[in-house]
Amino acid sequence: MNDFKLKKRNLFGNAATIEHLLKNIAEEKFPHAVIFAGIEGIGKRLAAEICAAALLCDNPIDGEACGVCESCRLVAAHTHPDFYIVEAETTKTARNIKIGQIRDMQAEASLRPINSSRRVIILDGAELMNNAAANCLLKTIEEPPSQTIFILLTASRSSLLMTIRSRCRTINFDKLTPAQIRDALIERGVEQSEATRLSVIADGSFGRALKLKDSGGAQLRETALDTLEKISRAKLTNEDIFTLGATVADWSREMFADFLTHVQKILRDICFAEVLEPHNFDLAPRLHEIKIPERKIFAMLETGAEFYRRLKSNANLRLLAEAYLFRLKKIIG
Repeated sequence: MNDFKLKKRNLFGNAATIEHLLKNIAEEKFPHAVIFAGIEGIGKRLAAEICAAALLCDNPIDGEACGVCESCRLVAAHTHPDFYIVEAETTKTARNIKIGQIRDMQAEASLRPINSSRRVIILDGAELMNNAAANCLLKTIEEPPSQTIFILLTASRSSLLMTIRSRCRTINFDKLTPAQIRDALIERGVEQSEATRLSVIADGSFGRALKLKDSGGAQLRETALDTLEKISRAKLTNEDIFTLGATVADWSREMFADFLTHVQKILRDICFAEVLEPHNFDLAPRLHEIKIPERKIFAMLETGAEFYRRLKSNANLRLLAEAYLFRLKKIIG
């Protein structure tokens, strides 16, 4: 299986982390419950599946899956009877993991392994469990079924119950540097200037950089910067706001959240340019030209945080965007 994907060489970044995990597998020291913590798109899911393949492999080599046995083939296809994945379900308002999913998982975990000597269960997006689901999972982790290994993936470890965190070993996955992301994008055929822009706004996540490439993420940051430039010069008209509102109406809520995030980061760069490393270092010349008093920047940042919270409600996206822009315009005066 030369095309076997669950090899450490296919994990971009965090090489030392995956080496450590595979060493634990080789030495039969892999914990019964572990948390992989790190931002979205950093490679936690791939790392978890690499570990699952190694743990279930018939003929592992130095702790890594051989990639050719039946178990490896079944894990890669997500059809191994001793490999189970729990993922968040998407509703109209949010993504979450419900208690019913955890109970279904518990039923699987209670069964004896079929093909292998152990069973591996991955919970992807563990921070999205509701309280009932989290407490249900806690009971299982406190008294784990024999030969069952749990790998919890989370972008927000602090959102997990303290009691769950205390019963799991945490493995942190580090952000990638802009240079690493830029070079990887160039290798995939992205033009250098575009790769540079994407690497800056990807916030250390290669997966996010790829999503931004496909969704026009660099242009979204440009829209945020153009809007702030107009606001700072008192040139953002009501017509401009209604036009942008009409555009936002066709966006996803996630995309508008990204727009808010770009505005917030640009404001922080303007305010703290002298003391903190900027988020958007490639925009330094343009940011230097934006003149907004510090007290007004703080008010704009507070407004951004408020509308980010309101975005989680069922509020109409267009009206939310227009209200946000009118508020920023009013702050500038």
